[in-house]
Amino acid sequence: MIFDKLIKLGETEKVEFKSSFNQDVCEAVCAFANKRGGTIFIGLKSPEKILGLQLGDESLQQWLNEIKSKTEPFQIPDAETFEYKGKTLVALIVHESAIKPVAVQGRCFMRHKNSNHIMSPSEIGDCLLQTQNSSWDYVLDNSGSLEDISLKKVEQSIDRINQRGYHIPKDALDFLRKNRLLRDGKLTFAAEMLFAKDWHINTAVHMGFFQTPTIIKDKDETHGDLLSQVDQIFNFVKKHINCAVVITGKPENDLVWDYPLDALREIILNMIVHRDYRSPSESCVKVFADHIEFFNPGQLLDGMSIDDLVSDQYLSTLRNKAIANHFHQLGEIEKYGSGITRVINLFRNAGLNPPKFEIMGSGLKVTIFSKNGTPATTDKTTDKTTDKTTNKKSTQILDAIRKNPSITNEELAKIIGNITIDGIRYHINKMKKANRIVRRNGKKEGYWEILD
Repeated sequence: MIFDKLIKLGETEKVEFKSSFNQDVCEAVCAFANKRGGTIFIGLKSPEKILGLQLGDESLQQWLNEIKSKTEPFQIPDAETFEYKGKTLVALIVHESAIKPVAVQGRCFMRHKNSNHIMSPSEIGDCLLQTQNSSWDYVLDNSGSLEDISLKKVEQSIDRINQRGYHIPKDALDFLRKNRLLRDGKLTFAAEMLFAKDWHINTAVHMGFFQTPTIIKDKDETHGDLLSQVDQIFNFVKKHINCAVVITGKPENDLVWDYPLDALREIILNMIVHRDYRSPSESCVKVFADHIEFFNPGQLLDGMSIDDLVSDQYLSTLRNKAIANHFHQLGEIEKYGSGITRVINLFRNAGLNPPKFEIMGSGLKVTIFSKNGTPATTDKTTDKTTDKTTNKKSTQILDAIRKNPSITNEELAKIIGNITIDGIRYHINKMKKANRIVRRNGKKEGYWEILD
């Protein structure tokens, strides 16, 4: 009998034992209804400790009535009486609720592994959105406007999608509406972050190259649109790892990096797409001599464990459906793909240890290691090339400021070319710290003054 097998397995994410019917049973029904359903066995404490039940003619009906009266929206599990090792037990089979969250006398519970927990406000919000087949990033931002995004960036995305063989009209507003990113004249949070004109308060990512755990040799940060962030983070990491030239006798020699670049980009894409943008924490990338750490706010969803993640034993759940859908349209990710499995295989094929995944507070930390702990210090030639490029960009910015002291960051990016708004901000901040330029009269009415 299937009940026998379930009992022998003990309490799991979908099985719970109760000695008798009480308030805890109602809370367990709520927890299972808010997850994927489950079975509550009443009359035992463990597979070995079977207590049994003394049931009256109306016992089951009274239990179901109490569950119905205490839950909202009301739940009525299937109830079955059966014999197990000479004792009478009851199985309550709870189905996942179509409408969530389910509450018990005003409190919401959810099943995590083999126990029930009171749901956090964010989990309650996610349940509401899942009921609507939506997610947080599809929510409209009443305080935003079309002035906050760049329609040119939307058009650039359309061009990239069409390069994959599609034929989407190059109409930015129509594209936003058809993808539910613009509704009733208002933008979703996803649209604001995907196509931010200048910067977005929720998207900050900090990057550092560490000589020691306490000495930072180089640092940067990005607050721009999500698409640009992928390239900025990737280029920062790539700048601070080694690349060996392998002479093969072919017309072009092979380049062997400390880490497989495809895997690096996949990890960064996962950071951007799956980050919890409602969290007050910020994403962080730390490059060390022999390893790199990626921290991202947002724990694993639906009770998924690290073991589930690395063994590919899970159903993909999207925290940010709108963001994931756009990156999928661009061909950057598989919508319900196996990105983690691909990363692990790329590291193994390169002869490296697989990444280490850890739950850190309210987020997920991924650590990757170079081969045999070989220091991945920045090549001196790369340092010189980077310094030369930085000086050139700074000179171009200064020339543009001399011609137009009131010039904006966006105008600077257009004039110089091949640089993002965040890149302009980086050079501006560097020159301000070096006392080469200063801003007069504030942000909107102000202008730049060259000090040297």
